[in-house]
Order: sequence, then C-alpha cells, then structure tokens
Amino acid sequence: MPLKPARPDGRLLCLSLRGLPEQEAAIWLDIVGNGWRNHPKALPMQIVGLSLMGLLIAKSNLPMVQWLPPWACMVMVCAAVTLVAFRFRQVRLSAGNYQPWRLLLLGWRALHGVSGGVLCALLYGGLSTEWQLPLLITVVVFTYGLTFYAIEDFGLAMVGTAPIVLSLLVALMLHGRLADHYIAVLLVAACINGWLAGRAISRRLFEAARTRQRNAVLVDELAREVDEVTRAKAQADQANREKSEFFAAASHDLRQPLYSLQLLSDHLRKQLTSLYQIEVADKLGGALTSMRQLFERMFDVARIEAQKVACQPKHVSVRDLFTSLDQEFALACREKGLRWSVHPTDDWLWTDAVLAQRMLRNLLENAVRYTEQGEVRLRARRRGGLVHCQVWDTGMGIGRADQPKVFNDYFQVQNTARRAQDGLGLGLGVVRRLVSLTGTRIALHSRLGKGSCFDIAFEPGQAQPTLPPVSALAPDAAISLGEGDCVFVIEDQANVLDAVVTVLSHHGYRALGGETAMAVVRQAAAQDAWPRAVVCDYRLSHSYSGFDAIAELRHELGDDFPAILVTGDLDPLIQSRAAEQGIRVMHKPLDQAQLLLALHQATTRSG
Repeated sequence: MPLKPARPDGRLLCLSLRGLPEQEAAIWLDIVGNGWRNHPKALPMQIVGLSLMGLLIAKSNLPMVQWLPPWACMVMVCAAVTLVAFRFRQVRLSAGNYQPWRLLLLGWRALHGVSGGVLCALLYGGLSTEWQLPLLITVVVFTYGLTFYAIEDFGLAMVGTAPIVLSLLVALMLHGRLADHYIAVLLVAACINGWLAGRAISRRLFEAARTRQRNAVLVDELAREVDEVTRAKAQADQANREKSEFFAAASHDLRQPLYSLQLLSDHLRKQLTSLYQIEVADKLGGALTSMRQLFERMFDVARIEAQKVACQPKHVSVRDLFTSLDQEFALACREKGLRWSVHPTDDWLWTDAVLAQRMLRNLLENAVRYTEQGEVRLRARRRGGLVHCQVWDTGMGIGRADQPKVFNDYFQVQNTARRAQDGLGLGLGVVRRLVSLTGTRIALHSRLGKGSCFDIAFEPGQAQPTLPPVSALAPDAAISLGEGDCVFVIEDQANVLDAVVTVLSHHGYRALGGETAMAVVRQAAAQDAWPRAVVCDYRLSHSYSGFDAIAELRHELGDDFPAILVTGDLDPLIQSRAAEQGIRVMHKPLDQAQLLLALHQATTRSG
C-alpha cells in the first residue's frame, strides 16, 4: 500500500516518533543516529572555529567578563558532546529511546548556537571596522557550513544557525549606521538563501530516504514471497519425487500379477476351440496388452522422474539393435496386416543400449498403433557425422499445429475420448525424457494423411568384435518347441511361478520351479533331469537376487549355462552386469511368445 507523502514542515524537529508510519520512523532513527555518530568527525573543524573566535576576541576591546562566559560555554559544550557521542556508539537507538537522544542532540546544538550568537553580537560592537568584515564572513560560512553539514536534518541546522544570525542581526540594527543596516540586509538575504537551498535539498534527501525504505520493504516482501515459493516448490518437488520413487519401487510388485495374467491368457487362448470362447479370449488378451503397455509407460515415467534410470553409454551395433526389434515387431505388423521392413547399417552407436532400444520400441509401438494400412519401416542412415535411426509409418500423420505438442504427457492427436486401448499418451513423453537423459536429438517430419517419420540422431561409436549371431526364429515357431527339455524357473511369487511352469510345461518343456537355485537343483537331482536353461526373476529377496541364483547354478552346471533374467527394472546397471556375464535380460510384463522364443534360442545355443 503506497505511503502518503509526509509534510516535512510539520516534522521539522521531530521530537517524537509517535504517529509516524513505520518507514518514516526508521528514517528519523537513521537521521538522529547519524547526527551522533558523525559528530566526532566534525571535531577538528569545531576546534578551528573556536580558535578563529579566539583570534577575533584578541583583536577586540571587550573585557574578559563579557567574552569569557559565552566562549567557555561553547568550549565546554563541544567537549561534553564529544564524550557523549563516543558513548552513543554503544547505544542501540530505537523508538523507545529516540526522544531523549533527539532532545539532547537539539539541545546541545541550540545551546552552542545561543552562546555563539551572544559572542558574535558582543564582538561586532567591540571590533574595529576592518575586523567586523571577517566576523561577518565567519558567520556566513558557519551558517552555510552547518546547513549543508546537517543537510538531512534541517531542523538541527536551523537550531544551530538561527540564534547566531539573529543575535548578529540585532547587533547590526542597534548600531544605527546606514552601512550596518545594509550589511544586515545582506546577511539576512545570504542566510535565507542558504536555508532555502538547504531546505530543498533536505526535502529531496528525505523523499529519497523514504523511497529507499519503501523499496527495502518491497525487497523484503519479495524475498519472503520468493522464499515461500521456493519452499513450496521444494516441497512439491519432494512430494513428486517421493511419489515417483514409490511408484518406481512398486513397479516390480505391480508387474508380477500382470506378467502372470499375460502368460495365462496366452496359454488359455491356445486351449479353446469354441469360436465364441476364442473371441472372448482375444478380447481379454487385447485388454491385457493395453494394460501392459499403459503400465510400462507409467513405470518408465516414474523411474525417470525418480532419477532411478542412469545412462551408461557404450558401443552398440545398429544391426544388433535392429535385430532385437525386428523379432518383436514383425509379428505385431503381421497380425495387423501391415508391411514391415528393417534396413540396418553396419554403423555403431555410442549410447546406452537399453535406453536406445526403449526409445525405438516406443516409437514403433506408436507407429503400429496408429497405422491402419500400409507399412511400418525401421531404418538407419549416416548423415552429418551422426547416425540417424528412423521410424517411418504410413499412418494418419500429424498436423503442423500438433507437432510441438506430441511429446507432451497425455497429449494424443486422435484420442480426445481417452480410449484406454489407444494408451494414455505417455509413450512419446517417455521418449522425450530418454532423449534428454541420453543426450541424443529427436526430430519429427509428418504430413496429414501421408504418415510420419521420427528421427533420433545418435553419436557414432566404434566397431567392436562380436559373437556370431544366433539364428533367428519366427515367433510362431517357438510355440511348438520344447521336446522334453528340462528348464529351471526361479521365482519367489507363487502365482507367477505357477503361471510360468504351467505355460512351459504345456509347450513341451519339463519345467522345474522353486524360489532358490538349490531348490530347483534338488528337484532335478531327485528326478534325474539335466537342465538346459533357467528362467530367473531378478528380485527374489532382499539379500538374494537373480544374479546370485544364476551364479549358484553356474557353479554347479558350468559357466556357460544359459540363463534368462526376467525383470521389471530398467536400471542400465542390470543390463550391463548381465551382458558381462552372458545373461539375457527380458523386461516384464512379456507375453508367451516372447518367453518361448527366448527360451528356444537359449536351449538351442546350449545344445
């Protein structure tokens, strides 16, 4: 709220702070405090002034009884006030003790001025004509000097100078000579001019001080508001981080039943013969697929926001990266009646393999979902010193106005009704976060009705020696394999363990399940079975992980024993550690075809 302008005339002396606004009271506290603190600095000039007055006394014919009392009074006042000024340095001036210090400041200045005025009036009558002019000059210089020395406190300047000027003016008028009258007029004019100039400057200084106080209050208020906003933002960030951390930590528990449902749904679908039952099972499978994709997006966002996903770049083969995606999306495109093509190059990327695969997978899933006819294509090309991995589709395309929005969370071009089967609109939001995390760049080129191209530019890597690739197998073929091969399933969740064992057993595998490596080893020994591979969950207990279980099995069965580690955790450290140990990592929730294909490749390699 703006302050009303104060009338400086009404506060010329300001003997009390009562009734003043807080900002003006603070200004007067500063003025009085500066008056006392600055007094010792003026002490040398006061000594010079008293010495000059002594010289004029010596040149006069005044008897001692006349000049000694006022001159001695001036000397004693200066000495006493100097001592008090040094004592003031230990005082904390406040509204409570303002008045006595203000009265003392004005009082000693008035007493000093009255003593000086009496002495000047006496000296003018006792000096010769040639020494009267230096006296007048001394008075004018003193008046101007004190006025501008105490410029911020005009009342103090008036109290100190007015008695001297008035006393000398009376002396000039009493002499009665025309020249004295003329000098009196000049003296009054000069002093009034000095006072007016000092008063104008004092007002401006007071207004400037008031503005400074107002600005200081505004700055304090702004600082408090900024501090409140900062604390509120920190609390919101903390709450959001805690939410994300909770969601990220809970993602494993949430994935487990979904993993079981996906496997059992696929298994159930193969057992049905009635067309109506098959239709219902297909709808169930579609609903589970939509649920799985929604959970995957939310899990990804939660883990990235909670800073649980780290980027660990290494040299990654474009061909290997595309091969894993080819096996996954060839079936998806075939089921939807779309053409699928992959065009890898022999280039290498410098990036995190898991995060790069996740970005491309999200883009491919979007392409398949929003393309009704035509083609989905995954291709790579080298351009401008970078390796570009591109996802093309012949879908509905994205308008120019919507292109900047597609990477926002929950934005979907053609899903204003929020149909669950079309997702939540988090897929490209995950891509945006992963692009920022990996330091890559993404570009979008699209035309309505023609299709879209998403282009991720990677830093090139260096070629690395690789093992001969395992022969690819069509996903459909894996479903009919098994041939009595014994496989271990290690899982601490009973319902998930039962689901995996049931599916594998139905497809010809001799599946032995348990919560620990030693539990399945004892089963195999009792049944005289030799395992060909293990499917192991990553999180088994607080002190026992999938890596521990696989290490125990390899200690018993050999270091090259095939292992598949199933996890819902996207931590690149898991992928890196698994790659070092020759363990294949698969992310939950995965469907029956993916699991059977991976298991077939593992048992084929071991055979």
